[in-house]
Amino acid sequence: MAMPVEHVEREKLYTDTVYRFTYVAKFVDFGADDVAAIKATAPIVAPLVPAIVDAVYEKLFSFDITKQVFMPRNDGFKGNTATSFEDLTLTHDQIKFRKDFLSRYLLKLVSADYTNTSFISYLDWVGRIHTDSPKKKSRINVEYIHINALFGWLNGFLIEALEDKVEETERARTLSAYSKLLWIQNDLFARYYVKDGAEFAEVGRVGYGHSGLQKWLENHVVHVAVAQFVVIATFGLIWLSRSGLNGLGV
Repeated sequence: MAMPVEHVEREKLYTDTVYRFTYVAKFVDFGADDVAAIKATAPIVAPLVPAIVDAVYEKLFSFDITKQVFMPRNDGFKGNTATSFEDLTLTHDQIKFRKDFLSRYLLKLVSADYTNTSFISYLDWVGRIHTDSPKKKSRINVEYIHINALFGWLNGFLIEALEDKVEETERARTLSAYSKLLWIQNDLFARYYVKDGAEFAEVGRVGYGHSGLQKWLENHVVHVAVAQFVVIATFGLIWLSRSGLNGLGV
């Protein structure tokens, strides 16, 4: 008996954000079990948000090419920007502003409804704001080579950070779930860098609907891109594990 072939509408991959999420999630077999495995670690990670945020910026400031991304004014920041590269420190007001935003973002990620289309649109926005998009005010642009390198680095260190902190019976499932999410989030960034689908004028419209999302959830496939939580949290997990801090087991 021939294996059924599911039809995918190419245009909708570039014009309907949730449809795109659904396709990528289903392709990598990211489902309800993966979400459960990730959410099981969230109550432990949430109290560590301040340490995670600090670890993220320490890493980003360890390379001049990634640190310089933070020189331009951030959307919504009303204070004084750094006057020189050397003046931009981890305690600068603009970095504090970014850290505050990141903290709120992380808390939202661990408490949000993953089937909510507005939340999915918000996650997609996180990818878009890293590019020089006409839909945002600032001209901050992070070149994709750094985004991709980050995901590659995170994937390897994620295993190192979690393998001895998750119960053996749950370890493979948890690491697999985080790995899948990293690739889903990578797609959310990549879509704003590659030229694929450029012939379609409207990009990023959420139109699949809540009923469709609920159907996928019931079928054990959840189309959600919460991997920035993975990206940011992993930095913290790695930092914490290397600092000899315990208590992250689930």
